[in-house]
Amino acid sequence: MSGEGVCNPLDETQLLANIATLQAAVDDLDADVVLLQADVDAIEALVAAEGILEETGGELTTDGNEQNVYINNAPAGVYVPTWFNLNFTNHTATETVVIRTYYRTAPGGAWVRDDNEPVVGIPVNLLVWVKLKEARYGIRVTIEKTVGTNRAYVWQVFYEV
Repeated sequence: MSGEGVCNPLDETQLLANIATLQAAVDDLDADVVLLQADVDAIEALVAAEGILEETGGELTTDGNEQNVYINNAPAGVYVPTWFNLNFTNHTATETVVIRTYYRTAPGGAWVRDDNEPVVGIPVNLLVWVKLKEARYGIRVTIEKTVGTNRAYVWQVFYEV
């Protein structure tokens, strides 16, 4: 009973054919993944190329001092603000305020005044907007009530990210 003369031949033909079919399917899948990744990369490039408009805002009541309305003190990169809105609905003919914009031109440097816009009495357009410039090291918008009663002003700033 040593097993002499017993033979169990294995026909590998079908097994090898199945392995070849599976390998072809894996190769096709790899090629599809490469094509899909190319599409994903193209979509990411389009999204990255488009600026996304963001907004922030709030309300500030004047107190007779120069007050920060909006400040981006140290942006992570080049900051691209679009515009700043200030709502003058509560403003009366007896008030005068001054809107100022400042930019920082060096890391940790002093604020440099760029614009000084007085609003005397009721403006023709109650939504006053200020065009803002790109800033690498910071931007600040202030308001100062110089004449009249303290009033609440709603503000918004729009910027690209």
